[in-house]
Amino acid sequence: MLFFVNTCLGIFCFAMISQAMTSSLRTDIISKLDKISDDMKKFYGLGILLAIKEKWFEQPPKAVNRRV
Repeated sequence: MLFFVNTCLGIFCFAMISQAMTSSLRTDIISKLDKISDDMKKFYGLGILLAIKEKWFEQPPKAVNRRV
């Protein structure tokens, strides 16, 4: 679930927020969207740090140690 939320925030939500900010002419909406975007970035960063701490990221394949 954490991976899904981080993926959603990383790809879809940031793109939609930035598109809304560029197309809006009202400055009050832009400031609210900016605050929402900052909160999402903090949440995304905490999720990444949790995944690193718990070693939930996939590791690339490693060479097998064949020394006897």
